[in-house]
Amino acid sequence: MNLQWSGGTVVPLTSRSNEIPEDDILRLVDDHRHLGELCDLLECCADELPTLPPAPVVEKICDALAGLYDQGGATASPYPDVTALYDAADPLAAVLIEHVRARHLADATHAEDLVDALRGSLNMAERPSPNMLGYMLRCFFDGCRQAMDCEELAILALARHRLTQAARSVLIDSLRGRASRRRFAST
Repeated sequence: MNLQWSGGTVVPLTSRSNEIPEDDILRLVDDHRHLGELCDLLECCADELPTLPPAPVVEKICDALAGLYDQGGATASPYPDVTALYDAADPLAAVLIEHVRARHLADATHAEDLVDALRGSLNMAERPSPNMLGYMLRCFFDGCRQAMDCEELAILALARHRLTQAARSVLIDSLRGRASRRRFAST
């Protein structure tokens, strides 16, 4: 499983150009797919508690999570630079993008907490309880999935008629895919 992403995709939602390039949308959705794979892996870890994956897998997970908050590291954040995404004069764009930004910040905070907990879990003396670790894992992957949905919905709302039919379909398929996995998992 590849847990790396492209390093953040900036999708110019309110620029003066007529269409948002499909490549930007494809890159963003691919980043979300990779992030979704990490969420799926963490959900499996939560389901298997109190048993944890082997130490090398835990380290790989921690490295992937650290890429969500470690701006000085080799892996850039998968989150876009939201200041380049919108015109601050557009109140809808400002509210939606601020909501996306807040979700990304929460995800980064959860990721940092998870890294500390998972790395501590390798030492039995520092291991958090399975209930606490399960809660932390679920906070991250549920919040992360919601952030991806929010971001893609914001693009659909703010881009209005500037998305090509193919780009719109890619976003809708991405949203539909995550929604169907949630429905399937909850039954």
